[in-house]
Amino acid sequence: MSDLSKVDEKTDGSEDVVEEALGLAPGEDRASIVPADPTHLTPHETHDHPGPRQYVMIGLVLVILTAIEVAVSYIETDNSNAIIVTLACLAALKFYLVCAWFMHMKQDAPFFRRLFIIGILLAGAVYGIVMFMFASTVLLS
Repeated sequence: MSDLSKVDEKTDGSEDVVEEALGLAPGEDRASIVPADPTHLTPHETHDHPGPRQYVMIGLVLVILTAIEVAVSYIETDNSNAIIVTLACLAALKFYLVCAWFMHMKQDAPFFRRLFIIGILLAGAVYGIVMFMFASTVLLS
């Protein structure tokens, strides 16, 4: 039986139930289970989340990058490979900004960040292989 199920069994809501579930002696201060100073915080807890100003700035950067993508797509050139590579790089930059700031990957635990990066690299490799297999007419021009 888990400690939390003990709380569910008793419905009177008394302090003793909470203390028992937390493993504290009756009357013991709950502050003893929470770190009191910032030196005991994990690295994940010490990062500040971005404020509204930073979100707006990242949003403006994304709008500017999107405008650049649209402008690049209208360029008339015989070398379509340069346009494809430029658009792919801009898309990758926008993807990084969205993941890092709006998905809070910059503040996430390193383990989860590594898992995410490994998944993105594998997906990018599969995408690249498929693109080179089926887009040979574009790439050969």
